[in-house]
Amino acid sequence: MTFESIRGQERALGTLRRALGRGRLAHALIFAGPAGVGKRATARALATALFCKNEPGLGCGACDDCHLLETGGHPDLLVEDLERAREERATASKLSIDQIRRVRAQLSMRGVRSDKKVGIIDQAELLTTDAQNALLKTLEEPPGHTTLILIATNADALLSTIRSRCQSILFAPLEPALIRELLESEGTDPELAETAAGLAEGSLDRARSLAAEDGLEYTAELRTKLDALPRATLPEVLDLAAELAAPRGEKGRARQQLNRATVLEWCRDRVLRAAEATAPPTDGYGHDRLDEVRRALRRVDRAYAISREFERNANSHLAWDRLLLDLRESR
Repeated sequence: MTFESIRGQERALGTLRRALGRGRLAHALIFAGPAGVGKRATARALATALFCKNEPGLGCGACDDCHLLETGGHPDLLVEDLERAREERATASKLSIDQIRRVRAQLSMRGVRSDKKVGIIDQAELLTTDAQNALLKTLEEPPGHTTLILIATNADALLSTIRSRCQSILFAPLEPALIRELLESEGTDPELAETAAGLAEGSLDRARSLAAEDGLEYTAELRTKLDALPRATLPEVLDLAAELAAPRGEKGRARQQLNRATVLEWCRDRVLRAAEATAPPTDGYGHDRLDEVRRALRRVDRAYAISREFERNANSHLAWDRLLLDLRESR
């Protein structure tokens, strides 16, 4: 994985290339932005640029170090994420202090193949408060040969003391045309690729999930279930919340993102539907319809507020329970 393989993030890549070229790369970075836009790939590309001996600052993609990075076997790269946490505790929903202690211990050691060490903490917004405080000690006294990369979709969930000690690199949503091109290059039918790209809100992961065999059918079924929320019983609402909170793994993470995006899109559509049905109030009519628009807008506001909690909430089941019950009661 090299910088040349990253698409659609020219501004972020330009910042990193300039820092490498000047020998001024920050010891700690936050890669912040929407899910599925290339943050993880860029973190690995940066590690390649740092470790490659053939083309330092770029990465050749062919040497032993580049090969080890591509296969996940480089001894001087450490990656911690929620999946690693779940290897140690199946029910884990946060990144633990033990993981940060492991990062600190590894980064303090001399490199095996290089004089550098790189640590990547993916889904950093899921760090517990204790883990963040432990990480702060590393940021306050960083070993001179290390680079630490925090990847987050919600950087605001990190302590302000952590954010202030890191350089933030912002990643933008991908253009639909680029997402369509990438999907087609992976073998997706052009018509399906165009549809998925248009619904993905700039996320390649979300587009892949939509373009999967059941992706569009899945979102259609979910929207039908959301339409039925006002008539659903309490057990039915809780069952749906459990279903939406369940996906795991790399594909599961994309499905979770798709679930959230579908709910938010459904809420926005309700606003548009209510607004289009509202008669102009100049003749004394339409006030009841305007009330419906206001209620729909409040639903969107609450949905966004609760959606932001997914990155901070220790229990995604509770967040989904709260969101769906709120939508059910706000009919």
